[in-house]
Amino acid sequence: VGKTTLAINLGIAMARTGRRILLLDGDLGLANLNVLLGIIPKFTIQDVVRGEKTLAQVIMPTSYGLDLVAGATGIADLANLGGPEREHVLQGLEGLNGYDILIIDTGAGIGDNVIRFVLAADDAIVVTTHHPTSMTDAYGIIKTILTREAKTIKLLVNCVNSPSDAQQVGARLAAVTAKFLNGKIECIGYVQRDALIEKSIMAQKPHLILNPGAASAQRIREVAMRLLNEGEPDSKGTLGRFIQRLMGR
Repeated sequence: VGKTTLAINLGIAMARTGRRILLLDGDLGLANLNVLLGIIPKFTIQDVVRGEKTLAQVIMPTSYGLDLVAGATGIADLANLGGPEREHVLQGLEGLNGYDILIIDTGAGIGDNVIRFVLAADDAIVVTTHHPTSMTDAYGIIKTILTREAKTIKLLVNCVNSPSDAQQVGARLAAVTAKFLNGKIECIGYVQRDALIEKSIMAQKPHLILNPGAASAQRIREVAMRLLNEGEPDSKGTLGRFIQRLMGR
């Protein structure tokens, strides 16, 4: 559905407002943030899990104004961390400071680590397209979240042909969520289908860098500004709260 591409470009848009952004690859088994950024990491979160490095030691600055914690690709045992390994990551998060926003690109599906990240985060953003399979999967994770905690879930519709298509997707998911789950969906925007995005993926360069004048790039910037404006009044100490929630406190 394009969530990794959106995570990167939203982070770049936010960084350009002067915020310090940390991008964390939360797909612990099949990480690919560094691939889309064209970066070969010297260290990854796997080194943190093993206790060989601190989280601060594996943070990589990028040339795009944000910092990255790369994941480990194809390491099956990272996909479901045990207690001691999870503690290493949590202790590393506790030691971080100076960042305004932490963006976590989770794995797909409803695995334990995905749900832990989502429930702990201040904002949970579900990315979907207009395809029935994608909408079904989106509803599945929305249901999984809302059965555990009542929280507003933000929806970002990607790869649509028109604004009306995005509105239809948002309305359908909001309606079934309200009816069957007694929950609330907030549609925060859409990004239209654009061949330039596919080209940026193949080039391993962010869309906002290669194609800043594209209409799709403008939509991404609009979503970023909306998220920043909504989160501004409650921006103090959110990392601490996130860590407490992640630890189940």
